[in-house]
Amino acid sequence: MKTYKISEIADIQSGLVLSRKAAKENMNVYPYQRLTLRSVTEDCLLDISSFETYEACEPIDEQFLTKENDIIVRLFAPVCATLITKDYEGLVVPSQLAIIRLKDSCPYLPGYLSVYLTNERSLKNLIEGAGMAAQKIIKVGNIAELEIPCLPMEKQEMISDIANEQLNIIALYKKIIEQESLRTKSVIKDIFGGKR
Repeated sequence: MKTYKISEIADIQSGLVLSRKAAKENMNVYPYQRLTLRSVTEDCLLDISSFETYEACEPIDEQFLTKENDIIVRLFAPVCATLITKDYEGLVVPSQLAIIRLKDSCPYLPGYLSVYLTNERSLKNLIEGAGMAAQKIIKVGNIAELEIPCLPMEKQEMISDIANEQLNIIALYKKIIEQESLRTKSVIKDIFGGKR
């Protein structure tokens, strides 16, 4: 089966060093929403509640802003990857995250590649490449060297669809747990307050 290194099929880079473009006092401000390290969850979901406002001193280069079908990868353990949808274009990507942007001639579906990046074998290779440090930092070069098997398009689509369905279920369960937690806190608060 044919394999390609990520560097052959995609442009990959780390995000923006935010301090370099941050607006200082008495400067023109260009407001953006930005991702944080918490934005890519361990479940490979995009946590929109963790977005932060970022005030830049000038317009940010397109290469540091999310686009549909970008794959965003955490560069710190636990390594997680998430696929950007059209709804989340234009977010600033900080340097703690990597951006993988597939080339036009790429023989992979973005969803398949995102799933493959978080499978056990890929994660093991990335973490081994991070060395012995207590805080595992993944190098963009190690991601670029990962070899991805080029499955037939229908199999890539199947893998992508199954993974997407799983992510939707996880997101739904998280929402239910959050709502139940709020309800429980409210009931307990009412009991303490003597309303029940």
